[in-house]
Amino acid sequence: MTKYKCVRCGKEFDGLLEGPVRCPYCSFRVIEKVRPDVVKTVRAE
Repeated sequence: MTKYKCVRCGKEFDGLLEGPVRCPYCSFRVIEKVRPDVVKTVRAE
């Protein structure tokens, strides 16, 4: 499942609920998608 992070309170949560896009903890409207820690390396040929 996709993880999201609130910009105001910094808490992470799974997925978004139906309805308006808001943080479930503080109701702030600005959230960002959390990037995975895995770094992909691509060789140029």
